[in-house]
Amino acid sequence: MKKTCLAVAALLCSAGLYAQSSFGIKGGLNLASEYARMDNQSSTTKILPSFHVGAYYDARVSSGFSIQPGVLLQGKGGRFEDGGETLSDKFLYLEVPINFLGRVSAGSGEVFFGGGPYLAYGLSAKVTSGRSSIHMEWGSQPNQLNRFDAGLGFLAGYRFFNGLVLSLNSTAGFINMSNLDATFQNRVSSISIGYEFGTR
Repeated sequence: MKKTCLAVAALLCSAGLYAQSSFGIKGGLNLASEYARMDNQSSTTKILPSFHVGAYYDARVSSGFSIQPGVLLQGKGGRFEDGGETLSDKFLYLEVPINFLGRVSAGSGEVFFGGGPYLAYGLSAKVTSGRSSIHMEWGSQPNQLNRFDAGLGFLAGYRFFNGLVLSLNSTAGFINMSNLDATFQNRVSSISIGYEFGTR
């Protein structure tokens, strides 16, 4: 029993050697769209430019692996045509992603890649056309939207040793936003620039 405890303690200590954690902030451009399926036909809306901004915590588990939870404000939605008029769905979510990242040293920094699940909570939703807009309600009624979103994301980028971080991200929602006999799911690709406090 004593040897087992010592072995576990040694393993934890060796893992602790790599536990260089850092706090980061980031923001950037979102290219949002919606996957729609109705009457056995599917399509994707046109891209709606939006934004994201937030913070994350990068916990280094080993020399080549880290776990990165975060909190982001995410703009989502899409553009579509209806009767010759261009309409835009504009959604704002509070999103919590958890990414599992591999890391490889390269040049003056390191390449990272990976992904993980996310959970999001809807803050606002509206449909706009030109300067006019209609605010949508969250709820379970047919004319309301499902407030929660969840899905899977993929992340890749480069972190310079001075803390500057450039990254690309793509997420696909698995939850239907609609309460009607149709499926609408969020899709977002994004470009980020950020900074991590704490050197590697």
